[in-house]
Amino acid sequence: MKVEIHNLGVIEELEIDLKPLTVFIGRNGTGKTWAAYTLASILGKHGFDRYWKSYINGKTLQKYRVIDNAIEQFLQEGNVHIDLIKFAEEYAEAYINDVAKSSPSWMKRFLSTERSDFKSMKISFDLATVKQEILENIKKYSLERQISFGSQGKNYLNILKEVGENNIYFNIISEGSILKEIPIRLFKELLLQEVFQILHRSFYSYVYIFPTERTTFITFPFSIKKEIIKLENLDFDNFDETSNVDDIKTIISERFDQPKSKKPSEPVQSLIEILANAYINTTDKRQEEIQKRPEIAIYAELAELLEKQILQGKIDFNEPGLENEILFQPSEKIKLEMTIVSSMVKELAPLVLCLRYLAEPDELLIIDEPEMNLHPSAQIAITEFLAMLVQAGLKVLITTHSPYILDHLSNLMKAAKYKDKESLKNKFYLERIEAFIPQEKVSVYLFEDGITKNILNEEGRIDWGTFGDVSDDISHIFP
Repeated sequence: MKVEIHNLGVIEELEIDLKPLTVFIGRNGTGKTWAAYTLASILGKHGFDRYWKSYINGKTLQKYRVIDNAIEQFLQEGNVHIDLIKFAEEYAEAYINDVAKSSPSWMKRFLSTERSDFKSMKISFDLATVKQEILENIKKYSLERQISFGSQGKNYLNILKEVGENNIYFNIISEGSILKEIPIRLFKELLLQEVFQILHRSFYSYVYIFPTERTTFITFPFSIKKEIIKLENLDFDNFDETSNVDDIKTIISERFDQPKSKKPSEPVQSLIEILANAYINTTDKRQEEIQKRPEIAIYAELAELLEKQILQGKIDFNEPGLENEILFQPSEKIKLEMTIVSSMVKELAPLVLCLRYLAEPDELLIIDEPEMNLHPSAQIAITEFLAMLVQAGLKVLITTHSPYILDHLSNLMKAAKYKDKESLKNKFYLERIEAFIPQEKVSVYLFEDGITKNILNEEGRIDWGTFGDVSDDISHIFP
């Protein structure tokens, strides 16, 4: 997926091709993190939430004739279906670019800043290289919901999208003697929410952000209620047409105690949601998910690998009590609070929990400086581990300053070209051929002087002289 960004902070012009593993490198203050977070704001749930609400209120530039016709048909006949493949073929690029056009209006809130100006920021997406993948992801999507409404009898709006099918179906089912019409605004919101969500998640099924603040927030005890209210089980008898369907989700229990004066930035809130959702999901629930979808078992296995071979200890939540906290267990008899563990454990604990309890294929992990607080040997190991995540079906975008990550990534791409990969694995830190990543899955961009440069050449070498220049400088201080 090709992206252009103009006038984002110090970035004057950015052109990148998002691959399964994308690396942003450069000196401090060159815009790497802002670029990563801007992409997260558009491609993640924040962009989806803001966009469909804007559309229902008539505030977007793009209009979708198919959706407007479907709403009219439903109001007349009580049922309708939309061919999502045709919809995506016609509108996918227009949709994501319209979301991008809305992004300057929310970036201040997303980054929790009052002093930065995003009015002149422009972003555009070219989907030519990923269009087929988007259509395939829509095909794989499944959904079945029943939403009750009406005070007499039992009336339901049934929403169905089956795996392998092109169509999403909306129809009213009545189990009583009186069939009540669904509130018009409610139906419009539900249809827009489901159609836009399926399209939006066909780019990345979910986006997780691991900001540099993770080493601080991982140490905080928190209070979470595990009782979650499911939207599909809510009764809309008293639904007010001025209400917003998404606002109903806010009645889900508060997960973390936070100061009300100023909310953390969205990247920090994304981290908080990772920890909260991981706690809520529980081991038993995750095992049930694995029984239904065996392909996600690999992520729990990767979490265990990260613990054993890099962290050398186990990460998990304590037993339920008044407060919940995350503990590190380096041995059978020792459990440590996050406040006193090594900085490396704090750094990687959120990733362990995300993989064990939440991760699914085609999700995007955005990790700001994965090398932060890691010894060079651990930086090499985490490079191999990130490549393994990509090989297991996740997408990864990192920002980095690490020469170790760059140099070793070149090694992994070269190793992927060897026929006898088994003969090479013992030379690598994790000794896994799954870490050998094909070059076509990787892109590396240098942020410098307000622009980006593709520095991964055809031979798989990454040409970046910044660290080499520094090493050369300090070696000549004293002759």
